[in-house]
Parts: sequence; structure tokens; C-alpha cells
Amino acid sequence: MEYRITEIIQEAPRVRRFKLQAERPFEHPFLPGQFIVLQMESATEGIVQRSYSISSVAPNNQEFELCIARNDNGIFTPWLFEQEPGFWIVGSEPQGNFVFQSGYLGIAHVFICTGTGVAPFRSMISEALKLENTPVYLVFGNRFAEDILYHEEWKQLAQQNEQFQYHPVLSRQEQSFAHHGYVHAVYSRILEKLTDAQIYVCGWQNMLVETRRNLKLLGFNRKQYHFEQYD
Repeated sequence: MEYRITEIIQEAPRVRRFKLQAERPFEHPFLPGQFIVLQMESATEGIVQRSYSISSVAPNNQEFELCIARNDNGIFTPWLFEQEPGFWIVGSEPQGNFVFQSGYLGIAHVFICTGTGVAPFRSMISEALKLENTPVYLVFGNRFAEDILYHEEWKQLAQQNEQFQYHPVLSRQEQSFAHHGYVHAVYSRILEKLTDAQIYVCGWQNMLVETRRNLKLLGFNRKQYHFEQYD
């Protein structure tokens, strides 16, 4: 499968949104939370592949968006960030099992992430908000305010939909609109008040390890939480 880059948006100092159009419709419908694998050919490394979650709110069967952070020490993203709209890139169809579980009407849905780990949550949260009487929480950790992806979108969604609560968390900067510190204290306060929840966690490895330990201590079991590493 080949994809044409139709638009590139600078979302944060080191993060860009890439809008892509597939050469043909997907064979299987996209499931909220899935990713695609992009590839390039390196003169020194051969074929290089990287996985990126689809970050569109509601992608159709041929057009979607990726939200990608540049890694200066890597091979793939410095190459990708040199490309412009109109460039064609090889990739897979949507895949992956970290997807939204739709059968939990009325049960709180808590989304915990750091950095570009928020990408799969745009479509997942959109689906969760279609469930009546279902509280939805987003706890989103970053280092600085300028790093927060889709910040205005989350703020507007919280203002427009009483089902949704947005909790930005900054570890290296104090701002009036955000919690200061790490995501663990924030989601723990939310989950301590809940007897049942569906919990989705996506982000840096260290955050995932500590979150898994904390969820067990809070009394939640493996059927209630879902993890995806996003370093």
C-alpha cells in the first residue's frame, strides 16, 4: 500500500501532524486505536519500518492522520520530516489489538497518556463519548505546555460535553490550567472514587511500568486496563 502526504501541520516544536491518503480504500475498516507501519529504504540500514497510531478523530476508509515526534538520534523521523506534501510513502493497512472496547455502557472510561501516546486516544475518546451516561477522563502528561498535543481541541471538548473531563499534567512547568507533577497522582485520585472502569494507557515505558503497578494496588484487574508502549 502507498500513501500520499496531503498536508503537514507543525503541532508542537518537535511534533508534526501528517495527513495521508491511501492509494485505495482499506480492505478492512479501521478500528479506533489501531496503527499503521510506514517504511523507508536506507542506504546503510536497508528497509526501515516504524509504527504510528492513527490519530484522526474519525478517519474514513482512505484518509487519516498521524502525529509524529522527531527523534534526532533515529533514522526514520529525520528522513520523514524532510518530505513535503505530495510525497508518496509505503505503509501497511491499519492493524493492532490496542483498540476501543465498545461494550461498556455506563462505566467510566479513563485514558492515561504521555507525549504522542495521545494519538490513538482521539478516535477512542470519540467513540467513548457516543456511549450514554458514560464518564470519560483524559489524563495527559507532558514536560512543558508547548508540548501538549491537540490542547485547544481537548479544552473545547470538555467545555461542550459534560461527559468529558480533561486533565493536562506538566512535569517541568507550572501553569494555572494544568496539574503540576506526573500523571500518577492525577489518575489515582480519579480511580480511587470509581468501583469499575475501563482504563487505556499509552506512553513512555517508565510511565507504563509504574501505572501498571499502581492500577493493581488500586484493585483493578487485567480485564479493566489496556496498555500500549509509545516511546
